[in-house]
Amino acid sequence: MSIIIEAGVLARAMKSAAAVVEARNTIPILSNVRLEAAGGELGLITSSLDIEYRQSVPLVSGDALATTVDARKLSAIAGAVEAGAQIAMEVKDKRLAVKSGRSRWVLPMLPAEDFPVLPFPDAGVTVTMKGSQLSTAIDRTAWSASTEETRYYLCGVFLDGEEGKLRFVTTNGHTLVCLTTEADWPAEARQVIVPSKYVRTLERLCADIGSVVLRWGEEKIRAEIGAITLTGKLINGTFPDYRRVIPSAGNQRAIVDGEQLRKALRRMDLIGSEKTRAIKLDVRENAMALQMTDAEHGVASEEVPADCTRTHEAGFNSSYLAQMLEAIGGDTIELHQSDPGAAALVRRTVPDGAVGIVMPMRV
Repeated sequence: MSIIIEAGVLARAMKSAAAVVEARNTIPILSNVRLEAAGGELGLITSSLDIEYRQSVPLVSGDALATTVDARKLSAIAGAVEAGAQIAMEVKDKRLAVKSGRSRWVLPMLPAEDFPVLPFPDAGVTVTMKGSQLSTAIDRTAWSASTEETRYYLCGVFLDGEEGKLRFVTTNGHTLVCLTTEADWPAEARQVIVPSKYVRTLERLCADIGSVVLRWGEEKIRAEIGAITLTGKLINGTFPDYRRVIPSAGNQRAIVDGEQLRKALRRMDLIGSEKTRAIKLDVRENAMALQMTDAEHGVASEEVPADCTRTHEAGFNSSYLAQMLEAIGGDTIELHQSDPGAAALVRRTVPDGAVGIVMPMRV
């Protein structure tokens, strides 16, 4: 059993395939990639039992190979070979011999039939999105998902429908981001929570793809990205009613240049520490005054021009506020806060379907 494949083709595919593999596995075969050649193509499968990656790549020659070898090792080998070279793989003495030019590696194998698969039901809904649109939506929302395993139902992106459109929602209890996309929300679709690792993997894969097809049912989600298929388990839990915590935009607002405010927050953080992340915003008539105080490192202050309809003081976690400003983006943003103890609503002055919430803190 032997095949020949372009080194660059294998390197690109294995880089993505190996990213799904967990660094540590109690089940040895989950560290491997399943290789199966047929019809002039090489099929690659990696799995963590929660996420499964599949891709088919063209072969130069050969169509008789079925085995599994260490995914990270094969990825490293393919990446080390010159892009224009070819790689030959052949099974010999229950091992996989990998050759390119004068280089040769011999890798231990495990049986292909022992590799676990993640079945996906035929039933479910389908949503088609532009790859760049999907990647941007994930980038702008996934950062706000929780990392606390005790609140597992917050450790992912919530897919919901809003006026017939697909909406992405995440929250960690301190921040909340909603982004309504241009993709249609099927009438029969059910709300689902997609794990953070799955959406981050999907983000990397779909950035340069023309269109991505998303399918999901009750337990799993699948993305078809060109020759790549990414399947994952959904989070079995109930996402909180996020609409109840989104304050309405009122007349009490501050309009500010988002980039100027982000840069000012970064400068304030220069005297901060892991224990000090609180920043005070003194909202004035024509400016927003920022101040951060650290008992050991001193005080930092700065003013940013702003158009404000009322004056008040409020405190926020500077990291959360900076991340929110980055996610909302735009030339100018609006901050709506009814009182210092209320959540702040953040959105673009020219709406684009994104809205964020940052919870206040005492300073």
